[in-house]
Amino acid sequence: MGNTHSNENKFRRYSELAENGNDNAQWGNSDGQNNLGYCYEKGIGTTKDEEKAFQWYLKSAEGGNLMGQYNLGHCYHDEIGTTKDEEKAFLWYMKSAKEGNSYGQHNLGYCYEKGIGTTKDEEKAFKWYMKSAKGGNLLGQCDLGSCYHNGIGTIKDDGKMFQWYTKSAEGGCSVGQLNLGNCYTDGFGTTKDEGKAFQWYLKSAEGGNSVGQHNIGHFYQNGIGTTKDGEKAFQWYLKSAEGGFGDGQLNLGYCYENGIGTIKDEEKAFQWYLKSAEGENHIGQNNLGNCYLNGTGTIKDEKKAFQWYLKSAKGGYSYGQSNLGYCYLKGIGTTKDEEKTFQLVLKLAEEGNHKGQNNLAYCYEKGIGTAKDEEKAFQWYLKSAEGGEISGQNSMEYYYRNEISYVKKNKNKLEHQCINCENLNMQNNTCSDCKWTSGNNDVDKIIQMTQSDKNANEWEIWRWIDYSKLKNIEYLAEGGFGSIWKAEWVDMPEEVFEFYKSNQVAVKKLKNSQEISSEFLEELTSNFQCRNKYVLSIFGITQDSMTKEYAIVLRYMKNGNLRDFLNQNKSLPWIERLWLLNSFIRGLKVIHDKGFIHRDLHPGNLMITESYINSKYKFIRLGDLGLCRLANETSSEVFEFYKSNQVAVKKLKNSQEISSEFLEELTSNFQCRNKYVLSIFGITQDSMTKEYAIVLRYMKNGNLRDFLNQNKSLPWIERLWLLNSFIRGLKVIHDKGFIHRDLHPGNLMITESYINSKYKFIRLGDLGLCRLANETSSEVYGVLPYIGPEVVIKYKCSQASDIYSVGMIMWIISTRKIPFSNSAYDSKLAVDIFNGLRPKINKNTPQCYVELMKKCWHKDPSERPSAEMISNISESWIDSLLYDEKTEDSLMFLNAELKMQDENVEEDLSFVEITHPEVNITSKLLPSEFSNSLIIDNYNFDEL
Repeated sequence: MGNTHSNENKFRRYSELAENGNDNAQWGNSDGQNNLGYCYEKGIGTTKDEEKAFQWYLKSAEGGNLMGQYNLGHCYHDEIGTTKDEEKAFLWYMKSAKEGNSYGQHNLGYCYEKGIGTTKDEEKAFKWYMKSAKGGNLLGQCDLGSCYHNGIGTIKDDGKMFQWYTKSAEGGCSVGQLNLGNCYTDGFGTTKDEGKAFQWYLKSAEGGNSVGQHNIGHFYQNGIGTTKDGEKAFQWYLKSAEGGFGDGQLNLGYCYENGIGTIKDEEKAFQWYLKSAEGENHIGQNNLGNCYLNGTGTIKDEKKAFQWYLKSAKGGYSYGQSNLGYCYLKGIGTTKDEEKTFQLVLKLAEEGNHKGQNNLAYCYEKGIGTAKDEEKAFQWYLKSAEGGEISGQNSMEYYYRNEISYVKKNKNKLEHQCINCENLNMQNNTCSDCKWTSGNNDVDKIIQMTQSDKNANEWEIWRWIDYSKLKNIEYLAEGGFGSIWKAEWVDMPEEVFEFYKSNQVAVKKLKNSQEISSEFLEELTSNFQCRNKYVLSIFGITQDSMTKEYAIVLRYMKNGNLRDFLNQNKSLPWIERLWLLNSFIRGLKVIHDKGFIHRDLHPGNLMITESYINSKYKFIRLGDLGLCRLANETSSEVFEFYKSNQVAVKKLKNSQEISSEFLEELTSNFQCRNKYVLSIFGITQDSMTKEYAIVLRYMKNGNLRDFLNQNKSLPWIERLWLLNSFIRGLKVIHDKGFIHRDLHPGNLMITESYINSKYKFIRLGDLGLCRLANETSSEVYGVLPYIGPEVVIKYKCSQASDIYSVGMIMWIISTRKIPFSNSAYDSKLAVDIFNGLRPKINKNTPQCYVELMKKCWHKDPSERPSAEMISNISESWIDSLLYDEKTEDSLMFLNAELKMQDENVEEDLSFVEITHPEVNITSKLLPSEFSNSLIIDNYNFDEL
């Protein structure tokens, strides 16, 4: 009430002074005219009337009043009571400034800085700001500080900037206080001090500065320079928003949307985003687009979403541009246009936006709006990851895990050069003049097949490897069809060594392979056709010079097979178990997609890879395609080399004469060549025994069984890496139309860790039993618990029987145990398995994992999932854990991870079991009594 009377009295006094004067009135009269104009402008003691305000400012200005001249310029500039006229504004500011009015000097400097009513002249702007500042004008001091900060009309000088901001702030200017807070926040002209920044923002906010109010809200929200306080953050954002500041309105909307410092209210969030967007706040426009897209606080409207994303994008906001690109990609609110998507993300990426770089990589990876280019995709993912973009880092994790990290810089290095004699200008990298020979026509044909295959990359081509070039040969293990050796390939070709960074190999010598058998050729064919990163790769073929046994030279997997790996990793996290499962399934899918059946899936055939530099997960390469057989001649999968050139030599027993089995194994390996299938480098023959041998990559990590034994506390993410890589190898074999027929942990070889990944994975090994899906057999080979019950009774393998083995391997990955270790692997156990006996499941195994495992070992083969289905499921588990998505399944794995860390987590499975002496963990021929016992008991499989 008192203030009202006071304002009315002021107005009455200013009116008397203004109206009683004449052209020669004293100074006080023009001053009264100026003050009366101010009363009308602000509605002080009277009704607000901007036209009267202008008239009284004009009288005051014409009477020579400096403040009147300043305010008249202000009216012309801001269109108060008159038509906007920047030139007149400039002239009246000039009159006021030249007479020493610091306000006029400040605004005249502003006109020169922005080119308002005159030509832009930053030096003159700086000069007038200086005059204003020295005259004690707080805004002049603040803007002079800005000149020193930005180099406007003078040399940049953060020290002087800080000094002038300090003068302005200490004088009570809220803008100066705001800018001084910025100095302490960013360390401009002074030492960074978040506490002092908070204090100056608070002063600015309390002085009514809406930007200061926003900034103090931000400090409270994030606990910067003060204690985190969502409610105070909300209150200051509210003041800032009501003051019309776009960022304040934006963040107030964010508080309402997410319930920060207030009750969650999506409708209010929408309203404040709308105010912010209409005020040309480009982040607000993007968020408003999100609201329309998702129906947050308003009715879902894709066209409006598109329009607001478009405004945001035109304003230069990167997320708006990214979301606009997504609209074009999916046809949301507009016509689908992948080229526009590509152009938008290309612009973002080239400007250094890391999310844009990630999205551009995705476009190159998938061929969206441009030609598909995996190399460019990798490079842009790498830029994004190096910039700290989480999606880019996760994509790099995927790339390293899937061995797409190569730049192919040497891809064309040996183009048109014979890989045998190195003559140049040869088509298909071979020449008719080359005189190499293995001494066996069938082996020569197989090798020539790989060299002439137009779909085979240079590193997929096999060689005849001179056995004398394999040094430091070391016996590793005995298999059902041959022996495995470790060796160093001393004259490994430069391009192969460059890729593998090692010359260690595994050599699979085939028993009694002195004469090449059809089985040996089938294994080779399977391996080549199923070549894939998830199938253990073959380098070539050799022959033991002593025994004359032929051997396959493969990549050496030093982590061993799945069985070894699980024994070494007792507490493997579920994410790591899922990696193992998924990679194994990918390898199996490769085989199945090629129309093959592995026929020998067990942990011993699942090889564990090394981890990559930026990944902690190993994965599985599907090995031993010895029983794998081809169903049709489909195109081969992409095969990539691995960061090692070690090989293993698999000598085949009694293989001095090549048998059909030896040839079948070679054929399977060749047809199923893939990074997830243990690769064959070539064939050799022991010069002493005359046994033939397959030269494979040496996997120094051993097989899955060894790896699990050595890694007792393997996190689930790593187990999932192993699973996923193993499945990828199996998928290669299945895609080729083969059945592995001998899947067990001993055949799953563990890879090395790659440079940018911490995870190992599995290469599917030993394709010795791999056969075509449509082939039948009167004999059953393998490790009993991993053999599908229908195979034992009907002697008929299928890709579904491989999947049964997958279920058992999943159990191994989750428990690290040998299935039915307390029972003899005899006909009684075969009957029990046929009747539904399955291993005891660890109670802390994630339920989603259990459900998939049970589907895999379902008694009805038709109910079992395909390798591709298992690959997709395990991949989704890995993605949800890797990207920290709180899905129902990922929470199961995270919960299992926590329980696994408890020392009593596996007490029902942690006690030491005594292994029955008749437990056999290597593949062998099952006695006919197994099936006879089932037939005698008159079981009807089809009714199970």
